[in-house]
This record gives sequence, structure tokens and C-alpha cells, in this order.
Amino acid sequence: MRRKSVTSEMMRSYIADSLLLLMEHKNFQSITIAEIVKKAGVNRSTYYRHFDKKEDVILYFLEHLSKTFLKSVGSQELVLEDYLTKLYAHYLQSKKQMLTIYNNGLSALLLDVLKKCLGGEGLENKPISEQYDTAYHIGGTFNHFLLWFSRDMVDPPETMAKYTLAVLTPSVQEKHQNAQ
Repeated sequence: MRRKSVTSEMMRSYIADSLLLLMEHKNFQSITIAEIVKKAGVNRSTYYRHFDKKEDVILYFLEHLSKTFLKSVGSQELVLEDYLTKLYAHYLQSKKQMLTIYNNGLSALLLDVLKKCLGGEGLENKPISEQYDTAYHIGGTFNHFLLWFSRDMVDPPETMAKYTLAVLTPSVQEKHQNAQ
């Protein structure tokens, strides 16, 4: 099926959705680009116009998920617990995809996305204490997600928010309040 009158963003989504669907039944490493483009209804050149490798497709999905969350909360003034509850609820809506990524051993890609979203880029110009604080926060968040995934995401978002709040440093909590 050829797709016409679609945006680049739509093409990326078709490709990401197709790869994730294929991963439900086949190991990531054994999926070919030919299978992805056939499932997505695009040609090979379209795939390579948007992605260099399959890992980039997963990164796109995870980045898109994070961006849509940030857009959904926008400039709302939320207390940290409500913000965290909404964050976990947002990821829970993509449970099937997140567990597929986790079960295929690709969760490390989420760490790259968290670094971008939680201020882990450009830290070298910040005070060393802030570098360590941010690194700890990113790592903790990543490991909370990993544990949640390993438990099949059974803990509800409200519970996950409470677990996260219990371990957040005061400086991280303060940064969130100041960012609002």
C-alpha cells in the first residue's frame, strides 16, 4: 500500500508502529528493514530518509512519547506528585509498546531519552554538584522504569509516583517547583 499526502512525522510514526508490531512476534535483531517497510506501507528510501538504523526507530518512539507527555502537561502548575502520576499514566497508555521494548533488551534507549528530558545534556558547564545530582536523578528514574517494566507495569501510576517521591532529593523536588 502506497501512502500519499502524509507528513514526515506521519511516516516516522508508521515505521515505528510497524517495527513495534513486528517486535511483538519476532526478536528485534532478526527483523529486517524489508519487513518493516512492507508492514509500514512505505518504500526503503523513505525509511532511510528518516532513520539510519532500527534503534533510531525505537528512539523516535520513545522521544515522541516523552514529547507528547511534556506537551500534555504544558504549563500546568502541578504539584510534583500529580506531575509524576501523570507521567506514569502516560507511559502506562503505551504499556504494550514499552514492554515490547523492554522484553527485546532495548530499554537502554530510554536512558538516552531521559537524559534529554531531565537535563542531562550540557551538564559539563554546570557546577559539579548539579552534575552529580542530575545524573543521580536520571539514573534513579531510569531504574524505577526498569523495575516497573520487569513487574509488567502492574503498579498503578499513583503508587509509582509515591515510590518516586519517597526517594527524590530535596534539590530535585525544588527544581521541579521552580520550573513551574
